[in-house]
Amino acid sequence: MEKSVLNRRGRMRTRANKNGGVGMDTLESAAVSGTSGVSMAPTAQLVDKRKSHELEMCKQKIELQKEKIDELIKERDYLKEQLASALKKREQDTQAICLPSSSSCDSSEEDSSDIVSASSSEDKKKKRRKKKGKERKSRKSKKMEPKSRKRVSKPDQAVSRYKKILRLFNRGRTMSAAFKRVGVDRNTVVVTAPIAELFIAAPSKYKELLKSHNSQVKLSEFATQCATSVQEDPGIADTVEAFKDSGKLLPLKTK
Repeated sequence: MEKSVLNRRGRMRTRANKNGGVGMDTLESAAVSGTSGVSMAPTAQLVDKRKSHELEMCKQKIELQKEKIDELIKERDYLKEQLASALKKREQDTQAICLPSSSSCDSSEEDSSDIVSASSSEDKKKKRRKKKGKERKSRKSKKMEPKSRKRVSKPDQAVSRYKKILRLFNRGRTMSAAFKRVGVDRNTVVVTAPIAELFIAAPSKYKELLKSHNSQVKLSEFATQCATSVQEDPGIADTVEAFKDSGKLLPLKTK
């Protein structure tokens, strides 16, 4: 009886398999595949999220780097402008050029021309430039040291001194600097200037006055005579003014 029952069950399984029934192997395969499908889906999502997060972090890092680069570029441009401005001002202060046609060249301009701006920087090239600038300034200051004052008592000496000042002025010096270099004050030059002005603008008239000049007469009195001769002759007066405008005479203004 037991053998017949077992045989029947075996035949029933075989028959079920042949008729398209679901066997144990098929069920086991389905269970395995179903289980693997459920476990893989969350893992793929986590990988995608991680990649998205990393990509977003990279983008943020790139943006931060761009911002830092922009800030560094702006800072570099600002420092370049400051350096260019400082060098330009130093050059202007060193030259201290006063145009011949200007009547505002006074001692205040001379004081301002001596001011040299110094910018603090740790850059080695800039330090070398600054050092060279100081050396040039030192050499210039030595050249600009005033000579010992010599008393002028004759008309030809007054003319010679006036010409020296005029040469320095036309080379780019201010009148104050030229006075200091020659070793004379402004008031003295203003007082004796008519002698040189008449000598340069009207040589024949100057010679005529010089013939009647007495060596015992003070130089200031002879200068007054020269000034009177200029004022009394419109032609000479116009020539003097034209020479002052063109740089042939010092642009001195008398009160």
